[in-house]
Amino acid sequence: MTLTAPWSSPGHAAEPNLTGQSGLVHMPDATLEADGTFRIGVGYTRPYQPFWFSFSLLPRLEFSGQYTKIRGLEAFGGDRGFGDYKDKSFDIKLQLFKEKGLFPDLAVGLLDFTGTRLFEAKYAVLTKRAGPFELTLGYGEDRIDGPFGGIRFRPSWSNRLSLMVEYDANDYQNDFRASLSGAERRKGEWTWGLSYRGRWYGGQLALQDGDLSALGYIAIPLMDSEFVPKISEPPPYTEETPQVGITQWLADTRHAARIGRALSRDGYKNVELRFDGHTLNATLANTRITGTGRAVGRAIRILQKLAPRETEEIHLTYTVDDLPLVTYRFRDRHKLDRYFEGLLSKQQLASSIEISPAEPRLAGANEDDTIDLTPMLGRDDPGLATEYGKDGHTVSLSWEGGNANRLEILPFNFSGYFNDPSGAYKYDLFATASYRQRLRRGLFLEVGAKLSLLENVSDVSQTSNSLLPHVRSDIAEYRKHRGLKLERMLINRLWSPKKRTYMRLSAGIYEEMYAGVGGQILFLPKKGNWAVDLSIDWLKQRDFSGGFGFQDYSTLTALGGLHYRIPRHGLTLTLRGGRFLAGDDGVRFEVKRRFRSGVEFGGWYTITNGDDITSPGSPDDPYHDKGIFISIPLNSLLTRDTQATASFQLSPWTRDVGQMVASPLDLYRAVERPLNFGTDEKDLMSEFGQ
Repeated sequence: MTLTAPWSSPGHAAEPNLTGQSGLVHMPDATLEADGTFRIGVGYTRPYQPFWFSFSLLPRLEFSGQYTKIRGLEAFGGDRGFGDYKDKSFDIKLQLFKEKGLFPDLAVGLLDFTGTRLFEAKYAVLTKRAGPFELTLGYGEDRIDGPFGGIRFRPSWSNRLSLMVEYDANDYQNDFRASLSGAERRKGEWTWGLSYRGRWYGGQLALQDGDLSALGYIAIPLMDSEFVPKISEPPPYTEETPQVGITQWLADTRHAARIGRALSRDGYKNVELRFDGHTLNATLANTRITGTGRAVGRAIRILQKLAPRETEEIHLTYTVDDLPLVTYRFRDRHKLDRYFEGLLSKQQLASSIEISPAEPRLAGANEDDTIDLTPMLGRDDPGLATEYGKDGHTVSLSWEGGNANRLEILPFNFSGYFNDPSGAYKYDLFATASYRQRLRRGLFLEVGAKLSLLENVSDVSQTSNSLLPHVRSDIAEYRKHRGLKLERMLINRLWSPKKRTYMRLSAGIYEEMYAGVGGQILFLPKKGNWAVDLSIDWLKQRDFSGGFGFQDYSTLTALGGLHYRIPRHGLTLTLRGGRFLAGDDGVRFEVKRRFRSGVEFGGWYTITNGDDITSPGSPDDPYHDKGIFISIPLNSLLTRDTQATASFQLSPWTRDVGQMVASPLDLYRAVERPLNFGTDEKDLMSEFGQ
């Protein structure tokens, strides 16, 4: 696989400034990185040390965030062990016009537009290219005080190297506690810089009135489908087996067993077959392969080779947790043969395939006519096995049965929390064990336990002064009780009452803090890129020990959701409304983008009537819950396909307003990936059979 650079042309690439926005040294410019580029880096310019990330969220929109240490300025007077003062901030830049002919790039932006706003600024800026030169001129207000600009020169003998001169308009004298940090001694103005940009990395050095600044970063093109070749992926099924007539096939169980073994090797679960004349109907799931088209295509390879000779059509229904999602009807078996032999293109094959939302189970299915291959799956499984590097884990002990029953023990897990007032960084090193059993079709038991090994979250010394019920802010009290804890113990009942409608009922321990009973219903329309769902849960707050005890607090939450997808850009917009955990009523706005790599980035903002006046909230400006998140599919980073993901979020973790319980299983989330919701893949044939 050839790895391409996350920019179209070295001579026209955007580069980050010291705080992550595309720009020069300290100032922004009007350029943007290629769509879908993610950058992460660290800079230093006295007295500031920003750790930052930036996203080209859309072709003309850039979002960046910083976690800035102000060196030499002790937080809280130095009496809490917090160390140097640290601040979170977020920036956004919108490119209004792209350079064309004599017209330059034009962009407007906001710096530190939410939170404490220590570095707040707004600006407008122009950038024009002229041969090896890029000329930038802009005007800002607040911290960027007045006109700014600069010149970047890229020598013809090295487009990766550039020289810069910049006029820095930052008002350092009025920075937060500038006299204590030493920032007031900086006057800004003329800055000289040198930068280098590789294909996936870059750096910068600059000098301003005797002050040296430095920057290092990496850039990842999230519009690439994968970053690591799948060298460990098993090849598709290619064994040649003589086909027999349907009468002989049904009379000899070895033929069905052969299909079961072949499907089992590729991670297929809950397989059922039914013959309707010369049509083979199959339902199955796959817990390993990411793409639905790829999972279906690999299964069809097997069914095509091992089905009875008289089979003319194959109808395959793909399921997730026994929910039937989509049915593929292959009308011409001979075209399938030619396609898998490389004699037919995917476009030529497509005319013989019908893809549609699945009926609840198999339409008209008779249990007596169904061949359940599930008991045949995983017969050769060695049982609980120790594995290294599986799904990104250093070491794991795992087992999975043919009916998707699974046991997993992870000796080492890690979570971190930034910027709590009682310490800049809190961590938790822990072991987990989880078990999931399919009791019968659509009925699942889930159990999860956690053992904390090393942590300092329980050291949080600042008690919550929230006037709302403490639905989240007592997290330290939960972590102070060490030992083995039940994190999850519940029953989920899942079913589809009719096409494009899915339901869930749940009862038990949902999460660390809550147990209860509840349910969800999800409806997908026949046409259109929207969906609606409703979740209702009666919840009881668990006690701090992590056992079966409870506190006095109970509540009923009810949240309706409207989801709208813009497939062209991989965007999903969600509006939720109703009652939240603390009994507050309001709405939550969510937006996320899914890139071709499968990486998702998004954020949320909640407005409720639960006025939170704890700092930084106030009676005149109550605090509203908000945050950002990123979800990374590990299949793009590993040599073997997997459905495992790693998730990170940046949000206050001791707030009570606008909070939601952890869902036992969110139906929209469960179906959007296998149905390719929120991507620019309009069909479900991507990577078919590969």
